[in-house]
Amino acid sequence: MIIKSLSRQNKSFRALYSYLTRDKDPLLRGFNLYANPYTKKEVVREFLDNADYLRKSRGKNYYYHEIISLDINTLSEEKQIAILNDLANKYISLRAENHLTFSALHTDKEHIHMHLMISANEYMGTKRVRLSKKDFSTIQKELETYLHTLYPELGKTKLYNKDFEKIKSKKQELCFRLDTLFKHSSSKDLFEKERQKLELAFYTRGKTTGVIFYGKKYRLKTLEKLEQYEKIQTTFEKEKTAPSNENVDKIKTTNEKEPYLKQERVRRSRASKQHDTRER
Repeated sequence: MIIKSLSRQNKSFRALYSYLTRDKDPLLRGFNLYANPYTKKEVVREFLDNADYLRKSRGKNYYYHEIISLDINTLSEEKQIAILNDLANKYISLRAENHLTFSALHTDKEHIHMHLMISANEYMGTKRVRLSKKDFSTIQKELETYLHTLYPELGKTKLYNKDFEKIKSKKQELCFRLDTLFKHSSSKDLFEKERQKLELAFYTRGKTTGVIFYGKKYRLKTLEKLEQYEKIQTTFEKEKTAPSNENVDKIKTTNEKEPYLKQERVRRSRASKQHDTRER
């Protein structure tokens, strides 16, 4: 089992909600929330209202983005979903019993996993609750014991999914989102729709091209994503200049009629000359 924790130092609840619900038919739940978990506006509003109880302070967290993932196994999807929901209940009781928590369970990939958005403060709390590395490790071990006690069929072999191992920082999460964007953008329209879902904004300043993520600017060259970005933009430019199917059909039709039109021009020219000769 894998548990990842990523801290966030701004109130970008809307951006994370959009990211967690980008896949098709995610299973959503709320803990200590009155809002319907499927209503973005309501969920974001509750998190924002709760964050207002905290004193503004630079460098302090407003929420955590955490991921729970099972080891690779041969269990059915239905069984894995049931286990993950149970694990989430147990984890939240240990980690954030009185905090606002929103969860999204993704089943669209071969590795089923759950995302959690957890408020930094308890419900209406005025202080941030921060776990030390020791406390977090203790919770991980307790959850691991719980998992293998109740679900021995999962075994104790840890075969980590590479995608989750990569997501250890905000920059690596950004790279993961960029890869997702480039992969699912076969046209300019799809690129724009996916970009909005992933809450990414691109900018160009002089010869520098970058992306804005959670309010911070990153150079695509530094992220080693500039070549992919330029390649896909070149593809879009070619689509823009390529003739449409309608124009291609017109050209094709004109080419097909050209021999007939040439013959008709010759016939009319001869008829005109004969007419002039008769009048003389």
